[in-house]
Order: sequence, then structure tokens, then C-alpha cells
Amino acid sequence: MTRTTRSMASILSTALACVGPARLASAETPVRYQVSFERTWSEQTHPQDFPLLAHFSPVIGVTHDGKYEPFAAGATASAGVEHLCEEGKHQPLDSEIRAAVASGEAGALIETMDALRSAPGKAVATFEIDSTHPMVSIAAMIAPSPDWCAVASDVSLRENGEWVEQKTLVLEAWDAGTDSATSYRALDDDTQPRGKIALNASPYFVQGGRRFPVGTVTFVRQ
Repeated sequence: MTRTTRSMASILSTALACVGPARLASAETPVRYQVSFERTWSEQTHPQDFPLLAHFSPVIGVTHDGKYEPFAAGATASAGVEHLCEEGKHQPLDSEIRAAVASGEAGALIETMDALRSAPGKAVATFEIDSTHPMVSIAAMIAPSPDWCAVASDVSLRENGEWVEQKTLVLEAWDAGTDSATSYRALDDDTQPRGKIALNASPYFVQGGRRFPVGTVTFVRQ
């Protein structure tokens, strides 16, 4: 082997040694979780003007990194978030999520098919998550309502370099900032310019400075 050949081989070996760990990291086996999205919102827990035919829409969520945060507080709602929180529709939020998956900002779409019409009631789904997209955001419309959703946003399932075995959080009522109406069955009142996604300050959900959650969400490693 000539000196030039040996030099090229050495460079190639060094390059492969550097790339190897990165490839191993990117090829890390995803972890599977089950999520239980539970509605507790009812006439007993939130008696003020509680509406007839109250329900949560089917649930939609996503695993993601810090670049893609569909329900981030202080952000302007996308068209998909608007349609979810105003109408309970997964479209076009599901398309927005698939686009984020294609760009590498999101890892997996999470969906359930049926509305939560009883309280307590629970929707369950399984999903895979990896260290590139260690956070989960998940939501359902509080229906009927102007633009209100039950949301758990930017939930990290990886702590101190390890996947958590189980995590439970309360579901708060959020306002998407796209409709200015203030009661469950009010006529549409499109917000222009759009407001920001924020915790819902309605007296339906806040009394005497105390917030009353609308449910819980639990993630369990499988």
C-alpha cells in the first residue's frame, strides 16, 4: 500500500468513526407509550351554564421537538388549531402535523376516532416516540364552545436522559384566540386580528382565582 493510499484509508477510518455514533443515535429504537386522555368536565365539576350535548371531540396529538409546538402559549393558532378548537375537526391540523413529520420537526401523529360524550370518559391511543422528538402535545375540543380546547402542551417524556415510566398531568381549558365569544353556545365572533393561544380565563373554568381542570392525561411506557 502506498503512502497516499494509507493516508486516504486513515482519513476514511477517522470519518467513519465520527459518523458511527451519530448514526447509532439517529437509529435509536423508538419507545412505545400509551396515552389516556380522560374527560372529567361535567355539570357536577363545572355547573355554571353547563351546555346540553357537552362532549370532547376526538383527540389529536403529536410527538415533536422544540421547533414545532402547535399549542404553544403565546403563539398564534394555525388554521388547523382553529378548526380543531372551533369545530372539533382534525383537518387540516392532521395535514399540518404530517408536514412537520416530513420536515423532521415532528415524529408521529396521534389520533383517536370517537368523541368523549360521557364524564368521566376516556380516549386511549398508543404511539412511538424517540429522542429526536421527546415532547408530546395533545388536545381535544371542548364542545360546544367558541374556540376552547382541553390541552396538554409540550409534555416531555424524557427526563435526565431517561424515558419516564409514567406521567400524569391535568388538562386545562385553553382559548385558541380565534373567536371572541364568551359563552358555550354564543354565535361566531371571529377575532381580528387574531389573539394568542392562552389559558382560558372564562368564569366557567376559573372561580375565585382557582382554576378548575377539565380532565387528565396519562402517559405510560409500554
